[in-house]
Amino acid sequence: MTPVGLRDPAAVLAAFPAPTIAVWNGAAIGAGAELLLAADLRIIGPDATMAFPEVGAGALPCWGGTQRLTRAGGVALALRMLVVGEAVDAETISRSGLAVVDAEPGVRAEALAGQLAAGAPRAQAAARDAVHRGRDLTLADALRLESDLNLLISTTADRAEGIAAFFEKRSPRFTGE
Repeated sequence: MTPVGLRDPAAVLAAFPAPTIAVWNGAAIGAGAELLLAADLRIIGPDATMAFPEVGAGALPCWGGTQRLTRAGGVALALRMLVVGEAVDAETISRSGLAVVDAEPGVRAEALAGQLAAGAPRAQAAARDAVHRGRDLTLADALRLESDLNLLISTTADRAEGIAAFFEKRSPRFTGE
C-alpha cells in the first residue's frame, strides 16, 4: 500500500498522455522495476535484470507491479518473479515480451522516440487507449471501442494530412489537430 501523501510515480508515468519509453541496462529491482513496467515501450541492454524481492521481506509491490508484470509478461513469469522472488535476465525479459534487447539501448530508444515524434499524436493516443481499455472488455465491446475511436480519429486534421500525404507520395506532417 502506498503511504498516504506519497504519489505513485508509476501511475503518473502510465497516465502520461504521450507514449513513453523506458531504457535500462542494469538491475531494475522492486519499485524501479514497477516504474519501468509503467512505460508503454521498454528497451533494455544485454546486462538488464529485473527482480521483485518484496515477498521475501513479507511485502508486495505497491505501484502496480503485480498487475503490470502479469499483463506485460504473462502469469507464469509474474508468479516466478513475484511469488518465488526469481530475478530474470535480459534474455528472459525479451522472450516474455516485456522489452526489446539491444546492444545499444539508448541509441535504439532515440530512434524509437524519433519515430513516435513523427507520428500522429491523437491516433497514437487512441491506439494506446484501445489497447489499455480493450484488454478489460469482452471482444465485442473492445471492437466497439476500437470502432468508436477510429470514427473520432477520422475527423481530425491529422487524418486528412495522412491521406493527403499518401496520395501526394510524401511524408505526413502531423500537428496533433
